[in-house]
Amino acid sequence: MSEDSSRPTVLVVDDDPGCVRAVGRILDYAGFATTACRTLDEARAALEGSLKACVITEFRLPDGQGVDFLSHARGLDEHMGRVMLTGVVDFLAVQEAVNQGSVHAFFTKPWDNDSLVQGVRSVLEQCRLARANAEMMVRLSDQNRALEATVRERTGQLEQAKRELEAVFDSWDDPVSIVDDRLRVVRANRAFAAQAGIEVTRVPGSVCHEILFGDETPCPDCPLARGDYGDGPREGVIRSKDRSWRLATRPLDLGRDGRAFLCRYRLVK
Repeated sequence: MSEDSSRPTVLVVDDDPGCVRAVGRILDYAGFATTACRTLDEARAALEGSLKACVITEFRLPDGQGVDFLSHARGLDEHMGRVMLTGVVDFLAVQEAVNQGSVHAFFTKPWDNDSLVQGVRSVLEQCRLARANAEMMVRLSDQNRALEATVRERTGQLEQAKRELEAVFDSWDDPVSIVDDRLRVVRANRAFAAQAGIEVTRVPGSVCHEILFGDETPCPDCPLARGDYGDGPREGVIRSKDRSWRLATRPLDLGRDGRAFLCRYRLVK
């Protein structure tokens, strides 16, 4: 029996030298590289030196239980194939090992050569797919963490940009608002809210002439009230009660349904 890095290596553990030689010949002929151990201590040392694609062990050996060794192999590499080949059948113990995930396949002595080879191949394919799936999940997890970090960074940047724009918006001494084509306020600065006499957070959704001037009808000279939206800035003088205001409007593209306009009011002295 031999080890060949170009072929999947199977570790065969059995205290019967005839069994070890026979299994080794079968697997070598089928394209596997094999390593033989007569005791569990030897097998553990073999795994510590080089992990194998699959291990095949007898149920009971002079220095321990094969199930315990398969659990040990699983702890080293959960995607290592684990096969039990035994002449001592303790079905309850084997069933428990299978349920615990320590054993992928179980064969009794004497075995059928073709069934054993096909069983080892099936176990290796099962383990290959499980390993590939686990690696894919790790990559996806890494990608998700990277994406979440990017989203957090972009969200922070957007929030910072929003705060900066709000600071600029609120730095104007004149009342300023963004209104839609129904004259409803989308956003207003603090000077607008102060003129209206309410908190700035209560302004959105209100009608501009009602909230700002207390008038039930739109300002007569307001270009937006006349539907004079235009493609560029508009200016005019509007009068409300005992005051006159110079109103400058500019259409905005906010990427939303309907029109929006920036309105700036300057008191005419």
